[in-house]
Amino acid sequence: MKKYILFVGVLGVFSLWAGCTGGDNGPLSPIDDDSSALESSGSAKSSSSAEKKKSSSSGKQTSSAESSTDTTVIHKEVVLDTNNRGPLSYPSSAVVFCWNSGCEKDYPASSPSSSSSEKIVIGQSSESNEPPTVNGNSMTDNRNGKTYKLQNVGGKLWMAQDLNYERSGSMCFSKNNSNCEKYGRLYTFSSAQGACPAGWRLPNRNEAQAVINASDYPWSYSGRCKEGDCDFTEKMGFHWIDTEPQDGDKNFDSNKGDKFAVIIVEKEPGYAGDDTQKFFQVDEKAKHFSVRCVQE
Repeated sequence: MKKYILFVGVLGVFSLWAGCTGGDNGPLSPIDDDSSALESSGSAKSSSSAEKKKSSSSGKQTSSAESSTDTTVIHKEVVLDTNNRGPLSYPSSAVVFCWNSGCEKDYPASSPSSSSSEKIVIGQSSESNEPPTVNGNSMTDNRNGKTYKLQNVGGKLWMAQDLNYERSGSMCFSKNNSNCEKYGRLYTFSSAQGACPAGWRLPNRNEAQAVINASDYPWSYSGRCKEGDCDFTEKMGFHWIDTEPQDGDKNFDSNKGDKFAVIIVEKEPGYAGDDTQKFFQVDEKAKHFSVRCVQE
């Protein structure tokens, strides 16, 4: 009885070994389409292999058909708009971004069967790259060719006329272009901070106090605009300065928070009467006021 059990056990182990090492797709015996092993196989095994090959071939064709529908690449021309320097173009696709023309040939996998094109423009501001030309008591803003009178106040060179440089956040009084030529443009505080040409900026408090004290410094009464309503031309002027509000500025107690900044208010002498003619005031950043720039 023991011998019989031992024989059955050995036979089972042999069968298990044969099952693991046999078959067409074993890890140690890859299929070779040109091998003679397939020719010597039984008809059932050959039929099975043929069916597997057919299934595999069908699967490859299906996979190829599926991938062929996903080969469209959108080509985009990226243009760096540098204004006076001219555009720089870089070819790109959904798969490859090229810094030089023709680099896509090195990536055949991205070659499209069909394509479309699109241009992307990346704007580069030239405002900080265009210094003005100063000639004695005049300055020419080379960004737009406008020329302004200058005056030295407290050792600082000031524009003696209101800035007329068009940018986002600026407007002409009553949206009339002729008013820009007469009064300069009106700016929100955010727009005013970047409106001056290279090497020039908004005045600080000490510099602004110096021109308030200078009796010969010329002001323009170019009015203001708030939410589309414009008023006070020829009667009052309002100019942005870059400083923190402080106690003593008009409306300091009522206009607190990030929505407010400091301006110089200038009243035309006849309109001011007995009132103070020039002073600091805390006002809304969203209003449109004038700009005078000072040299760094």
